[in-house]
Amino acid sequence: MCHETIGHDPIQAADLSETRFTIQTDDAVMPVFCAAPRDAEKGRVIIIHDIYGANDFYHDLARRLADAGFRAYLPDLFVRQGPLEEQTREYARARGAMLSYPQAMKDIGALITHEGAGGRWGVVGFCMGGTLVMHLASQEDRLSAGGIYYGFPANPNISANRPSEPLRETSLVKIPLLGFWGDQDHGVGMDNVQKYSELLEQAGKDKEFHIYPGRGHGFLTFDESSEDYEASKDSWARALQFFEQRLAS
Repeated sequence: MCHETIGHDPIQAADLSETRFTIQTDDAVMPVFCAAPRDAEKGRVIIIHDIYGANDFYHDLARRLADAGFRAYLPDLFVRQGPLEEQTREYARARGAMLSYPQAMKDIGALITHEGAGGRWGVVGFCMGGTLVMHLASQEDRLSAGGIYYGFPANPNISANRPSEPLRETSLVKIPLLGFWGDQDHGVGMDNVQKYSELLEQAGKDKEFHIYPGRGHGFLTFDESSEDYEASKDSWARALQFFEQRLAS
């Protein structure tokens, strides 16, 4: 279930620059963590967290992206909902349901506007964040590449906070997509992933999806002792290569 905790030793990368700043959005002041290499950058990548928020797992991920040569941004999309009252799946799901996807995408757009032109933008998201990447791919013109980790193509419960689903937006996708799922991710449903893939192909979109046998939801880890490590290692290498190629100037 997503990334409640970091679950592995954090990266020890000395030659990085880290900053924290805030952005004024429509009705909130959104915190952003940024990690960047001190030397030349390969591009800019926004990390979209899951329902557990911008926690240590995602701060570590930002540092790993920076260590690979990217300027990584981690916005806190739960700025309006606040921190979890309890660190449980029940509370995380309840807070996640309160997040407006249209507002979250506006907040991400505000980050891009704040940082300005100069270099290409990529985005990578996980679970809820992966779903937002699929929506952003059809709506945000300033992105050049999107990475999806176990996002949800289908949305059986359309609501004001979730007014659409990626399956309805495939013809509008504007950027190359790289996606990763485990075939045991029954919450997402491999039939939904297959349908999304087929619709993208029919629309002539640039996409590359990988399904890992025996893996479930939230498999990304940097713990070499984990049973998920081989799939994680393969997916992360592909993600870094994807962003390096797609964000090259």
